[in-house]
Amino acid sequence: MRPTIKAKGHCRARLSVSAGFSLVEILVVLAIIAIAAGFVGVSILSVLKQQNSRICLTNMVTIEAAKDEYARDHPGGSAIPSASDFAPYFRFGIPRCPDNNRSDYANLLDLKNPVNCPVHLENAGKLNAGK
Repeated sequence: MRPTIKAKGHCRARLSVSAGFSLVEILVVLAIIAIAAGFVGVSILSVLKQQNSRICLTNMVTIEAAKDEYARDHPGGSAIPSASDFAPYFRFGIPRCPDNNRSDYANLLDLKNPVNCPVHLENAGKLNAGK
């Protein structure tokens, strides 16, 4: 024999008025999420800025190495005549700072002075410390 259930409307679930979240509770949760998203956004921007600074420093080191090669190939020179004479020393073209609207570095063609970036001034000290 199978047991049978005789229920006449007694098993219906009733939703009361206090079954959901209030508007204030939902707004508080949304505010907490927005604040957390703001912290994440700020940290991501900071990381991207550090990354661009490191890319800039790497580009400056690459340019200095190419200037040394140019000076060995052309002894006695104090400056590179033009960027087109300097371009063959790079595989993918002369590197540029990612934050400087893709313009050339200062002292790019000067063999006597190290290359520097007007945006990432902190890299000048790091570049000179390696010499």
